[in-house]
Amino acid sequence: MDGELTNDDHLRALAALEAVVQNDDGALKALVGGARERPLAALLAAYGQHTLHRVLLAAFGIEATMTHDETGQRVAELNGDPMARIVFLLTDSLHHQAILAGDDLVTAKRIGGSVLLAIHAFTDADNQDALALLRALRNEALQAD
Repeated sequence: MDGELTNDDHLRALAALEAVVQNDDGALKALVGGARERPLAALLAAYGQHTLHRVLLAAFGIEATMTHDETGQRVAELNGDPMARIVFLLTDSLHHQAILAGDDLVTAKRIGGSVLLAIHAFTDADNQDALALLRALRNEALQAD
């Protein structure tokens, strides 16, 4: 069930990350979803990959308005960077955990925690800053509807 995240996926993942920050297991249980939705662990892994890849693109100055040659040069720099390769490894590992987790909320919570720790590593944000960032991302997703 890989692929693009819908706005609903973004909102559900952000709500789950807020629940992880607040250690609110009841809210996580409410976000489990139905039969046609991704399991929460898989959603958080996909959202983590999406978000961390966006962070990497910004960190390496890769923008949609760049020429093909500029983009190629920056992507080569990104692919050669040890930190970027660790991010790719982390997101791949989160996907593998999610596959094994299925509907297990404990693992979903741990995946969410790993996503938050990775965001912290890039932004140096504490939990309050993380909540502010999550609210801003939620508002961005709401405006895209």
